[in-house]
Amino acid sequence: MKKYEDVGHHIFKICLDQTLVMVEFETIEKERRDYGNFPGEKFVEVSRNKAIQDDGSENSFIQVATGYYDDEEPQYKKRFTVPTDEKAVDHIVEKLPEMFEKEKEAREEE
Repeated sequence: MKKYEDVGHHIFKICLDQTLVMVEFETIEKERRDYGNFPGEKFVEVSRNKAIQDDGSENSFIQVATGYYDDEEPQYKKRFTVPTDEKAVDHIVEKLPEMFEKEKEAREEE
């Protein structure tokens, strides 16, 4: 089991062999859109990121995050990461609208 400890802008990952590895996260690009009943209440954000380990190795990923604003400062609530793999992204792009339509239909039936 891996455990993560957030220390400032760095995350220390405790590996299975109990070694401690420092991981730094870098946001490459992000797009945020507000939603909800009141402007500036909630947001959804899609971003490109990379994790850089202390040995210099890098891992890129896409992140979808939701959150809210506290005194105009974004506070992140939930995050979901997507690998930068074409099959994974294609599957999400294909299935997300389908699932959303089914959810809308279910709400209309209530």
